[in-house]
Amino acid sequence: MACRFRGAVSAVGDLDAAEGADAFLRHMLWRYPGQRQPIVALLGPRQSGKTDLLQAVSRACGGTVIHAGLDFEEQPVDPVSAAALAAFQMMRGWDNLRRGPVFHRFGLGLLALNENLDADRGRATVQIRELIQQYVRSTRGGRIAINLEGAAVGAMDVVTQGALSPLVSGPAREVVSAVRDQAKPVIGSLFQSAARWGVRDALRWHINVPEAESARSIDALIRLSSSSRSAAVGPLMAAFLADVKDQAERHPPIRSACSCVLPAHGARRDRHDHAWVLLVDGAQTPSGRRFLTELAGARARNQLSDVSGTGAADPLLVLSACAQWQSEWTSWWCEPWRSTPLAGTPQRRVPVLSRATRTLWAGENDAAVGVERAPAAAWWYPVWLDPMTEEQVGYSMDRSDPSPARPLPASVVHRLTGGHRGAVSAVLEEPFGVHPGPHGPAVSLLDPADEEGTPLWSYALETSLPEGLPVPGATWSTTPAVVLAAAYLADVRTAQDPRLPADSAELPRSLELLRRHLWVSTFTHRPSRIHEIGWGDADAPATLHPWLARSALTALNTARRSQPAEPTLWHEVFADQSFALATPSALGGDPAAVERGLFHDLGLGRFEPVAAALADRFDEDHRAWIRLLDYLSSAPCRLLYEQSPQEAYTTLLGGVESTGRTVFAVATAKLLALLWLYNDPLTEHTRRWDGEIQECFNRLAHNSRLLDVSPLQQAAAAFA
Repeated sequence: MACRFRGAVSAVGDLDAAEGADAFLRHMLWRYPGQRQPIVALLGPRQSGKTDLLQAVSRACGGTVIHAGLDFEEQPVDPVSAAALAAFQMMRGWDNLRRGPVFHRFGLGLLALNENLDADRGRATVQIRELIQQYVRSTRGGRIAINLEGAAVGAMDVVTQGALSPLVSGPAREVVSAVRDQAKPVIGSLFQSAARWGVRDALRWHINVPEAESARSIDALIRLSSSSRSAAVGPLMAAFLADVKDQAERHPPIRSACSCVLPAHGARRDRHDHAWVLLVDGAQTPSGRRFLTELAGARARNQLSDVSGTGAADPLLVLSACAQWQSEWTSWWCEPWRSTPLAGTPQRRVPVLSRATRTLWAGENDAAVGVERAPAAAWWYPVWLDPMTEEQVGYSMDRSDPSPARPLPASVVHRLTGGHRGAVSAVLEEPFGVHPGPHGPAVSLLDPADEEGTPLWSYALETSLPEGLPVPGATWSTTPAVVLAAAYLADVRTAQDPRLPADSAELPRSLELLRRHLWVSTFTHRPSRIHEIGWGDADAPATLHPWLARSALTALNTARRSQPAEPTLWHEVFADQSFALATPSALGGDPAAVERGLFHDLGLGRFEPVAAALADRFDEDHRAWIRLLDYLSSAPCRLLYEQSPQEAYTTLLGGVESTGRTVFAVATAKLLALLWLYNDPLTEHTRRWDGEIQECFNRLAHNSRLLDVSPLQQAAAAFA
């Protein structure tokens, strides 16, 4: 089979989407006979580039990989109408097929649904026989559809106008004659170039459908026609899959070289088939969820009726873009906001798309879907869309501003946006404020981003927040839910909290919404350069996406009270959170509770006492000390909303070197200040500051009273 997905997307503007499409096809397209295919759920928050990836996969499939696309955001049709759209797209001419695919089983089912059969069974039998003969004769002569392309266009019009939808959705009702007449060419084209043996096989297939109760073929169609509309969806979805399977087996494509990455243990590495690909956008919508649920259910029923165990396996590989986590996946996959799968369960970590392979899905799920009464949820394979890398962000910036005097470095844009494609576009396209200070550029989220004067932070929240979380305004009577969530999740240790603070009624609901809409995950954690030295290979904590976190905290810094004499809202939120998270053990000197208190003190701007407390603990354990330094420096820094990084650094040190403090105290204060500023996404990491950080770690290593100073040396080397 000729696979052209290697290099087929070189002309695509978004090269990172092209790379993701190529990786997906190379690792997921191959299949051996009888191999089951998953329903892949491509996960990512809103505007993260899932649709771009689907379009890139479609282009990469080209004219050799049989594929179709559905968009339930644009066309929220019912499952049968969606299957009809997919069938018509798959019936196009393919470069490596001697004859185009046909859908006899599915077409017969639509035929039965589209006609009002006579109440008398004998007359209904004659009626449906004549209809079948009419369609077969007409299509063989080409009198219903002049060509397949015209039929496909007609099918699209019929579905979008709702001609098929009334047949299968809503309460049973009479279908008007005009609609039936309009749908006839659509159904007839499903029999395009029909051979009599093909129709006979399709008729025999309908006998074996459980709902037919072993009736004769014509009787099975009559029974389908008289069944409730909702009950007809299952058999028609099964018919659609059976047509795909039959076509792949009876009319395999011409074989040729491809770039599939096969598992090392695979037999007959040079002989394998390729899946058909169905691309589904808007999988989280009600219509999208229903279609994919019916598809998984049809697969499960096919598997139940299969005697051999693999004969019912169809070659359809589904890639669906989904902006929400679905609870049924939790039986097999660890939620993106949890670091560790539940013990004693088949849960696994969700992989990123670039590392997703069929083998990872098949480890547990393939066995599950192959047994009797297989759970429909086992067909799913959630994968996380890779964010843009710093290099990809830089490439996008070069295209938008090719001048050498670009005001922002790619590293700043990448850390601010977290590689989120919609956020990168917003930063590059909107007239944000750039302030080239004495220590590099900074971007203000406060300056107007559009003609209406909307600041960039507000624009970010308006286009990102899920329904149910309002965008904060300029004046608050109560703290908005998204701000409470951002302040709570700023502390990475909250990911380990089994219970939420009892005095916050809005926090549980806001966290649930942000999690379900994939704005909270372990995939957005940005480890520092010393993270691995202090924490080892510990699992990444769940964090709020940096684009949303920075925007929400900017809203907190910007908001004004109705009573100006009261403390700032920033102080109130973080002080209340510190109190809510404090435990009685903190009063007794529990180290973890004390460290958490220091974190919130730094977030409130109490730099000097936090630096002094950090210096006092230097000679206890250097690896634990680096872990504490890394944790404290991850606190939100309010100074950078009003000062440049260099000005903030000068303010924090405040002449600390001339106050007679010890070497440890001075080096610790410098490290804490620099790493705290480095943690902010708008601070550019420069060679000058890297050198100062390296010098501080080396100075501490030379003056340490502990024998093992390797952690300090490792930390210094990280900034070399």
